[in-house]
Amino acid sequence: MGKVVFWLVVVFVALFALRIANAAKNRRRGGGAPPAPGGVPTVRCAECGVFLPRADAVPAGDGFRCADQCGNRR
Repeated sequence: MGKVVFWLVVVFVALFALRIANAAKNRRRGGGAPPAPGGVPTVRCAECGVFLPRADAVPAGDGFRCADQCGNRR
């Protein structure tokens, strides 16, 4: 019975280590915005945080905005 518990602990530790390594790799990669339907690149509004197609975004000094009246969406 002791060997079974030992191997279960080893498996769980290995899975946990893989999960941490995968999370670190995703963080280094930057994650990025989720893709919009149809594969259109998306950006995040710097003010309200909404993801929208890059073609619909308004460039701003600190990123993109979703519209001229972005503050009304809150």
